[in-house]
Amino acid sequence: MIAVLMLIALSGAPPAVDAAKVCSDAQSSALPEDAKVAFDSCVRDEQATREKLVARWPHYSAVARSACVGDGGGVGLSNVELWTCLEMQPGGSLSLQSSDNPADSGLSPAPPRGKKP
Repeated sequence: MIAVLMLIALSGAPPAVDAAKVCSDAQSSALPEDAKVAFDSCVRDEQATREKLVARWPHYSAVARSACVGDGGGVGLSNVELWTCLEMQPGGSLSLQSSDNPADSGLSPAPPRGKKP
């Protein structure tokens, strides 16, 4: 099983995710009158994220792909969860390690101690 997970992580495409299966939780968690909207919204998010994953997959390091796919096998992960995991890895857009310049991260640097902003 571990060998299969490593092959998925190193392959040229992200693992396939069944959006309908992933989104069934959103549907069952919603109020009955909102269930269809919740499901449809979830499926749209999964599909849009899948497109981003496919386009960006080769740019993630094998280590990042393995870290994100390996722990859940990709099967239990949604596309959104996989995307978030990959973006949090070193070099990803959500990683503080992706830049030495805090301004590039989109975060404001903390003010020095003892001084008010």
